[in-house]
Amino acid sequence: MFQPLTLMLGLRYAGARGRRSFASFVSGFSTIGILLGVTALILVSAVMNGFEQQMKDHMLGVIPHAIVTNDQRRLDEPDQYRELFAPDSVVTAATPFISAEAMVQGPGHLTGVELYGLDPANNQDKLLQGLDPRTREYFEYLPYGLVMGAGVARSLGVVPGDQVRVTVTEGSRFTPLGRVPSQRLFTLVGTFSTGNDVDRQLVLARLDDAARLLRYAPGQASGLRLWLTDPFELSRLPALPQGLKYETWQQSRGELFQAVAMEKRLMSLMLALIILVAAFNILSAMVMVVTDKEAEIAMLQTLGLSRYRVMAVFMIQGGFSGVLGSLLGFALGLLLSLNLDGVLNLMGINFYSAAGGNQLPVLLLPGQLIMVLFSTLLLCVLASLYPAWRASRVHPAEALRYE
Repeated sequence: MFQPLTLMLGLRYAGARGRRSFASFVSGFSTIGILLGVTALILVSAVMNGFEQQMKDHMLGVIPHAIVTNDQRRLDEPDQYRELFAPDSVVTAATPFISAEAMVQGPGHLTGVELYGLDPANNQDKLLQGLDPRTREYFEYLPYGLVMGAGVARSLGVVPGDQVRVTVTEGSRFTPLGRVPSQRLFTLVGTFSTGNDVDRQLVLARLDDAARLLRYAPGQASGLRLWLTDPFELSRLPALPQGLKYETWQQSRGELFQAVAMEKRLMSLMLALIILVAAFNILSAMVMVVTDKEAEIAMLQTLGLSRYRVMAVFMIQGGFSGVLGSLLGFALGLLLSLNLDGVLNLMGINFYSAAGGNQLPVLLLPGQLIMVLFSTLLLCVLASLYPAWRASRVHPAEALRYE
């Protein structure tokens, strides 16, 4: 009984029933549309964020974020350049490496790979940190030991203990029979798995063994591999002396992350269109309500209700559907995102196991959630603005002429 008149009338019109409740029926379906749109937008965005973060952790956790090298990709004494990266800088680890394209031959198959020579005693190297202790021990002390990505080992059909032949063209030499590539038998000591295409491309050798295979001079390496606190802060890297350059992950893997980001934006746009259609349904329903209630609006004006208060009544009515749908959709989207795997299991859906995981990755970003909620609320309020303004322009004499 203490409600303001505009609030009471707005809520009464929003819940109208009876023989002239078609507009409320349309408005109810608009509320359901907004609810489903907000729910889908939050759910899909959370899953896409999770996939993006998972890819960032798995892929950028093992490949270097940047490489310091020169045009010849041969640095003399690369350790001297570690002083460029202070302990308190964005760089967390800097390790020397040797890289080259190579061919690896197993018992019955041959495949191309990227050969990485690493210092097995370096505890800063992210790739070596992921190896199990036994593989790490064999790799450190066994001459010409090789660690393969799980995909490479599977394609060659080899297991730890087998010997494989590694051939590289970079260390080739001329002989009376022509140019002969450098090759050597290596013993497979273990495998690693990162869950991405690195497993099908990379093999690891000891730094000294790779240098001998490629005929590097003593103390030479391809460059320094850098890991950053945040892989997306490449702009904070310090300037290099003349003759040196950075090769970053954005140059080698940037297209993949750009494709995922574009897909996420397109999915969000399509789901936002669902909310936009529902908001237009609110607008059309409100126009029907105003047309249907012109006589009542006129009578309210003759009783002293100002045009601004008439406008407020219909803003409340139109906003009620949007606010209700937005809040319910927001709550449902959060609930489904936090319990997505349980819901999928109840429905008998388990499509993610093929991707090598037990759960769908879900990441809810507070800023993104707030933006979805407030933009939806704003859109619904704007959708009811024109019908409310039209209601406030009703002339009592014209509306009641034939009553």
